Amino acid sequence: MPRLRLVPRAAWLALLVVLLVGGGIRYHEATHPVPSKELSADARSYTTIAQHLATTGNYAGRNGRLKALHWPPATPQVFALAYGVQSTLGGHDAPRYRDDVRVLHYAQFAISTLTLLVVFVLGWVLAGPWAGVAAAAVLAVYPPAYWGPANLLSEPLGALMVTSALTAVALAWRTRLLAWWGTAGALFGGVLLTRTDLLFVPALLALTALLWLGSTVSWRRGLQSAALLVGLCAVVVLPWTIQASDTAGKLVPVTNGGGSAFFVGTYLPGNGSTYDMKFALLDEIRATYPGKFDDTDYKQIPAELVLNMVARRHPDLPRDEALMKDARQNVVDALGHPVELTGMGVFKLGKMWFRATLGGSSTPMPVVRITHVLLILVAFVGLLFGVLRRRHPGLVAILLTIATATGVHLIAVAHGRYNLPLMPILIAGGASGWALWIEGWRQRRRSRAAASVG
Repeated sequence: MPRLRLVPRAAWLALLVVLLVGGGIRYHEATHPVPSKELSADARSYTTIAQHLATTGNYAGRNGRLKALHWPPATPQVFALAYGVQSTLGGHDAPRYRDDVRVLHYAQFAISTLTLLVVFVLGWVLAGPWAGVAAAAVLAVYPPAYWGPANLLSEPLGALMVTSALTAVALAWRTRLLAWWGTAGALFGGVLLTRTDLLFVPALLALTALLWLGSTVSWRRGLQSAALLVGLCAVVVLPWTIQASDTAGKLVPVTNGGGSAFFVGTYLPGNGSTYDMKFALLDEIRATYPGKFDDTDYKQIPAELVLNMVARRHPDLPRDEALMKDARQNVVDALGHPVELTGMGVFKLGKMWFRATLGGSSTPMPVVRITHVLLILVAFVGLLFGVLRRRHPGLVAILLTIATATGVHLIAVAHGRYNLPLMPILIAGGASGWALWIEGWRQRRRSRAAASVG
C-alpha cells in the first residue's frame, strides 16, 4: 500500500503548487463561463434536466421524461445537487430562473480541480509520487481540460469518475486487496452513469483480472476479484436501469439514445460524421422539407430533423429502434466496401484523438492543436513502454480502457471532446511509463558502474 509518509516533502510542495495553479486557472474559467445562449445542445439538456430534478424531483427535459433518457443521469444529478447546496446556503429556492446556472460552473470547477488530485494519486500508485506530480502538472495546464468549468458538459465528471475508477484498479493490482476491486466496481458504476461509451470496460477489466490473477495467484482470487468488480458496478447502475426502463416501458440499460449515434457513425456515405451525413442526405432533406432548407447551408440544418427523417423510413418502429435498424444495415453495406470503411475508420480515429476540442470556440488555435498532438504521442509512447516492456497491470488496464472507448467511437460518432474523459488516465499512464523507463535506465547505469568498479 502506498504510504503518505514516504512521499518526499518536495513532491508535496510541488503538488500544492500544481493544485493552486490548476485550481486558479479553473476558477477563472468558472467565473468567465460560456454565455447560456451559446451553450451546446447537450449542455442545455443537462441543465434543464438538473433544474427539473432540483425543483420537482423528476428526471425530465423540455420534451418530457422519455426524451430526457437520451442523456445519462450522473451529470444532471450532480448539477441538481449543486442547486440543492445553493438553496441551503442561499436561503432561497434554486434555480430561480432558467439561466440561473452560475453554481453549475462552480460545480465544474470543483470536479475538474479534484481530478488533478486524483491524477496525482493514480500516477503515484503506478510509478511513484513524482510521476503523479508530473501527470497532475500536465493536466493542470492542458487547455481542453481547464476549459471544463466554462462549459456545462459531462466530460469533467466523466474524467473524474474514469480516473477514480482506474486508480482503484491500480490499487487493487498493487495491494491485491479484494476491497479495492469492489471499490473499482462501484466507481465504474458511476462511470457508466456518466459516460455510456465505456459500457464494456468493466466487463473487459473483470475478464483481465480473472485471467491474470487466475494464472499468477489463484483462480479463486481471480474469480473473486472479477465478481466484485462486475457485481458492485451492477449494484450502482441497477436502480437507475429499473427507473429508466419503467419510464420507457422497455429495457433501458443507461440511456435510449444509442440509435442516432450508431446511425451517424456507421453511415459510410457520410464518412461517420454528422456534417457529412447532412451533405450526403441533402437532396432527401430538401425533398422531405420542401422550401424550408433550399437556401440553408447543410451544416446549419438541425441534425435532429435529419435523424427524424431517417427514422420515418420505419414508421412501425420507435425512433431509436428505427435508427438502430438502419445502423445495422449501414454496417452490412460498409463491409462490402473495405477500402472506404478503412478510410472512415482512420478519419474517425484522427478526429477523436488528434483534433483537440476548443471548448466550444470556433477560433482556430494552432498552438493548442499542435501541443495536443505532441502530448498524445509522448503519453502514448510512455504508456506502451510500461505495457510492453514492464507488463504493468495498472497500465494494461488504462490501455484497455482507452482502446475500448476508441473502438466504440469507431462504430459510433467520433468527436474531439470524447477524448477528454480519457486524457487524465492517458497522461498519468504516459508519465508513469516514462518514470519506469527512467528508473530502469538509472538502475542499468548503477549496475554498469558497480561492474566497472568490481
